Amino acid sequence: MIEVAEKLIGERGLDDVSMRDVATAAGQRNNSAVQYHFGSRDGLILQVLRRRLVALDAERQKRLAAADEQGLGADLSTLVQVLFEPIVELLRAQPEATYYARFLQRVGPVMAPGIPEADLRTATDDVVVRLIDVLSHLPRRVAFERIDLATQMFTGALAVYEDRRDARNTVVNTRFEDVVAHLFDMTEAALRAGVGTRDVPAAPSSHVADTPESEVGSR
Repeated sequence: MIEVAEKLIGERGLDDVSMRDVATAAGQRNNSAVQYHFGSRDGLILQVLRRRLVALDAERQKRLAAADEQGLGADLSTLVQVLFEPIVELLRAQPEATYYARFLQRVGPVMAPGIPEADLRTATDDVVVRLIDVLSHLPRRVAFERIDLATQMFTGALAVYEDRRDARNTVVNTRFEDVVAHLFDMTEAALRAGVGTRDVPAAPSSHVADTPESEVGSR
């Protein structure tokens, strides 16, 4: 049911999938199977997120440790790779079977903070904090917002790729590796960009000057 929920929500969106839909697609004769096993639709969604996010964070922890061993733990390009390459590897390993990018685009920003593990300091948080430190040309709050937006851009573009792949849309180049290469280049360039006239932070305030770890932990 977890895999079916990821697929259906990725395809249709959060509001167009019912617990009955998931149970039926999973071959469950009892239409209340989702409620029985997970308590509610939200409970099922959290299990999908937990399964993926815990595995992705473990991979980021391993990659971050390797970067430190190579003396690259404060290198922008390396940190961007550590943050996003685990998602890329997931989609690369299951090119026709995963709906995770679309699922994450639909529910991640809304539901992810509700996962108990999201309240703990994770490897993902460590990468974000290091990126904020590396982006010393930006106010810390602006750096945090840039990273958050870059994450949305990266996962959102992968979700569009999944949609175009399944629709066999050939209007643009849809080779996965080309899409990924573009995204890494664009993400790094976006983070290196300075503060423009439309990106001027508000007047300094003690509660926004530094990004609290609790806020980073909710991403």
